[in-house]
Amino acid sequence: MRKQSVNLWAVLVCVVIGQVIPALWYSAFSEQWMALNGFTIDQVKSANSPAPYLASIVSSSFMAYTLGWVFTKIHVKSLLAGFLIGLLFGVVFVLFGIIVKDMFSLKPLLLSLIDGGVSVIIYAITGSILGVWRKYE
Repeated sequence: MRKQSVNLWAVLVCVVIGQVIPALWYSAFSEQWMALNGFTIDQVKSANSPAPYLASIVSSSFMAYTLGWVFTKIHVKSLLAGFLIGLLFGVVFVLFGIIVKDMFSLKPLLLSLIDGGVSVIIYAITGSILGVWRKYE
């Protein structure tokens, strides 16, 4: 029996997608997101540190690799199975966590849905890619 391993090329593609989707997502919801956070356009434009982008790349790398590793253990072998498990992980582990944290911080639900929704989409797409683009040793 062939042993499934993490496909590093698929992980790399997922990391790139994990940077592109939030850029598009927050472009679409930028005005609502800024208003819900109480930010002005000048505040956002003046925040030019590379640290959040680096953190996003590192986080996406760990997330995609870990999801790929989990898929090798539970033998995910299709796009649909990868999508559903990625969606489940995104909703349960990320979206719900953001909603609870934001509720305690007295932030509006819409902000939680904007911030958590993009993660759900990334997890679902990452799961799809890793589910279909497998590597065997």
